[in-house]
Amino acid sequence: MHTNSAFRYRFHYRPALAPFDLYARTWNVERAPHIQVFEGPTAHVFSDTSGRQEAGQMRSLRFRLPFLIAWGGAALAVLVTALAWAVGWPANQGGAVAVSAPAAHVWIPLEPKSEIAWIADHETGPYITAHAAIVIDNVTGTVLYSKNPHQTRAPASTTKILTALLALEKGGLDEIVSVSRYAAGTTGSTARLYTGQKIRMIDLLHGLLLSSGNDAAVAVAEHIAGSEDAFVRLMNARAAELGALNTRFQNPHGLDKPGHFSTAYDLALLARLALLYPTFAEIVAKQTYSSESGAWTNTNKLLWSYEGIEGIKTGTTGQAGYCLVATATQNGMQLITVVLGSTDRWSDTRKLLDYGFDNFHLVTLADKGDVIARLPIDRGMDPIVAVTNRPLTVVVRDEDVAHISTEWQIHPNLKAPIARGQTVGTIQVYIGETLAKEVPLVSAADIERRTIFRTIWRWATGA
Repeated sequence: MHTNSAFRYRFHYRPALAPFDLYARTWNVERAPHIQVFEGPTAHVFSDTSGRQEAGQMRSLRFRLPFLIAWGGAALAVLVTALAWAVGWPANQGGAVAVSAPAAHVWIPLEPKSEIAWIADHETGPYITAHAAIVIDNVTGTVLYSKNPHQTRAPASTTKILTALLALEKGGLDEIVSVSRYAAGTTGSTARLYTGQKIRMIDLLHGLLLSSGNDAAVAVAEHIAGSEDAFVRLMNARAAELGALNTRFQNPHGLDKPGHFSTAYDLALLARLALLYPTFAEIVAKQTYSSESGAWTNTNKLLWSYEGIEGIKTGTTGQAGYCLVATATQNGMQLITVVLGSTDRWSDTRKLLDYGFDNFHLVTLADKGDVIARLPIDRGMDPIVAVTNRPLTVVVRDEDVAHISTEWQIHPNLKAPIARGQTVGTIQVYIGETLAKEVPLVSAADIERRTIFRTIWRWATGA
């Protein structure tokens, strides 16, 4: 049994070991020696009243007992050898054999279908006017293109992505928000709120994300945190938790202010998380919305002109220039784009989306729960059935689809018991010789430790 390195196997199923097979080995069982019993003083236990009858029984026992002991000894020997096999026999005898040499990549037939990873040459792409930009595949979290992705810049109203996210995380959609005089008087783009207005949170979010109301942003902040300053502290703490480490906000709406900045990369992270909330995704994809509290039209013009567009948020200030965070889906592939400091955000975003859809391919190698390997485990009643705990999907350039390969490995020194869902190995995806992705393999079921009682019971019952 190998103990110094991870087991590596070719991608095919190997027969599992029989849990117990008495005929797999020839067991050397010695017959117990003939034992003389009831000799000497023990004969005095016979009573005088029993006489010949008891003496006859004694003679019968003297002939039968050696045979009983011999058969009992044989049975005991079988049990002992079975126990030794059950607790100590190498798990890989007669089953899958570990490959000692480095395993070759395993090729899986591809079926075109459909954490942040950076594709090679991600700086290469179309010409755009934006000072900073990024394109991320939302399914796999792969950066397909970037331009100054970590450069801090004024984000304008794209700030409201995080404002809406906190409202969804900490508020209720049917909660009634009271609009303060301070909120109603906020300058800049407006949702046309008025002092003392009572408005449902769901309506307020539409005014925030469609018409980009700064007044709506402050109303949300005061309702969730009690004050604008307290809400800003929540924003910055949440941004850091989400990995947006180059982001610092000073207000919930995005008006220019010293120390208020973000990056294309950070905004893409925030948008990616916000899209996990169906309410957010539904709101930003709407062209218009109306209720008894107001009517608003989306500021994202691409909703009327680009195939598959699904929102998300525009932003414009003197310091930030024209900004746009957008998402679109075509052929099962969802892209998120960010442009900051653009002179033509609509054209820049179209170019980036076209570049992503035209030059990259989403490949699904395994769905969640697909069986990748079966192999015996030391002291286990059953073999490990290793499955993926999430879909194994990669994005590659079209010309690299034919160069995808995978390799799976099982952790060394695994022993039963194994719990269902326990990590037992990994599967790696290579593009050529470059590791592109790694996903854990988990056990599909509980595996009990092999014991003499479980082994005999299964052998006897066939269970």
